[in-house]
Amino acid sequence: MSRQVDAADLDIAAVGALIRDLETPAIVATHQNPDGDAIGSMLALTRVLRAAGHDVVMWHPHDPTVPRDLTFMLRDGEAVVSDLPPDAAMRTLFALDCATAGRLSPAAEPADLAGRVVNIDHHHDNGRYGDVNLIDAAMSSTAELLVAIMDAAGVELTADVAEPLHVGIVTDTGRMSYSNTTAATLRADARLVATGIDVAAIARALYENVDFASLRLTGIALGRASALLDGRLVVSTLTDEDFSAAGTSDADGIAEMLRGVRGAEVGALVRTVSDGVRASLRAAGDAVDVSKIARLEGGGGHRAAAGVSSAKTPDQFVAWLADQVAAQLDG
Repeated sequence: MSRQVDAADLDIAAVGALIRDLETPAIVATHQNPDGDAIGSMLALTRVLRAAGHDVVMWHPHDPTVPRDLTFMLRDGEAVVSDLPPDAAMRTLFALDCATAGRLSPAAEPADLAGRVVNIDHHHDNGRYGDVNLIDAAMSSTAELLVAIMDAAGVELTADVAEPLHVGIVTDTGRMSYSNTTAATLRADARLVATGIDVAAIARALYENVDFASLRLTGIALGRASALLDGRLVVSTLTDEDFSAAGTSDADGIAEMLRGVRGAEVGALVRTVSDGVRASLRAAGDAVDVSKIARLEGGGGHRAAAGVSSAKTPDQFVAWLADQVAAQLDG
């Protein structure tokens, strides 16, 4: 039987105090298919807690636990495991950057994962599934939120902590180009850069390290792209055969390319999976909130970037997606 959760919302000062005064070992977790903000936030909080002497396990039950393009952030001895520790019930679980309970663990309720769940996120549609929740949609990223939390906890920002937080901010703001980039975001990142991190090396690792197989997959996707709704929606579909032919499973960045077509309000990459499709949705401006569309099928994300899985066929999903985009644009 699941334990009863009486959820409470905390502010930044309260969560900072919780971290400063933590008395239990910890689990630091994030969502499936983790991105730069998810892994960066995990690493930063883990390093802070370990520096304070805490026993910390980084966990999420999905493969790969760390995408290949983000492994450069890992230090010797650091790993994200896919199995909960046997003493999980005695630990505090920090769920970072994870808007829904299903994206944290599709097989178990959050209350069954640990003795206490602390839900820290910046997604406006977060389900507040933790024992305590800190949701701040004004933040560009969970990494930016963690900078504020660490200030409240009295934690000094070192280069080891600043590097993954910088990755989180940079990736979630599209290299400081999305509408979620605020003056506060830039000030927070300036403090991270001031610790001496090598921003040029980080940029090369993130954006100039594409292998040829990924380039080949991008070519397949672009060759199959279709413009719908008078060019306001640009969609491409990839199959398992396409990934096998290209020799990679890495489709990162393709949805952003589709969004970048002149006149497009939404770009979408749809991938066939065994039980339907999985789609990455990207919005070019404020005319369409793709997170609202994703939530209709149990997904979620940001206003400008969201992910969703569906039991629909590719053709059914694309037709449904076009209807949803049109409804927002015409409405």
